[in-house]
Amino acid sequence: MPRIKTEKTRVKRKSDRLMRGVPVHPKCARCLPAKCCRYFSLEIDRPTSKRDYDDLLWFLAHGNVSIYLTDSSWFLMVHNDCVFLNQKTNLCKIYETRPQMCMEHSVDECEFDSDYGFDEHFKSYDDLMRWMKRKKIIR
Repeated sequence: MPRIKTEKTRVKRKSDRLMRGVPVHPKCARCLPAKCCRYFSLEIDRPTSKRDYDDLLWFLAHGNVSIYLTDSSWFLMVHNDCVFLNQKTNLCKIYETRPQMCMEHSVDECEFDSDYGFDEHFKSYDDLMRWMKRKKIIR
């Protein structure tokens, strides 16, 4: 977790970046956890067999991953900080040359104001097992 103590300190550091000519969206200036820099997601095939569900359970048996559903699509979320995230300021160390994926990330889809808005979010092996039982995929 970032070691920034107050909102005022964090906003000042972000405003320092503004003075250096690096743009910061107002939502980003308020975002202490820098959520968008602390994970990445990959779309995965929708499970259609017991073996597919077993594979999803295997993913969840490992640390720092979760699985979510949104609009009937399935995603593997890997919770891992970007190596270019400055842990003290929550700013990108390579902002001017950041990857295209980062440039295309829209503040309109920002996670700061919500808990991602997923239809389902399986944070653990047990979460998925309970859901599978409710859906009668397993007994």
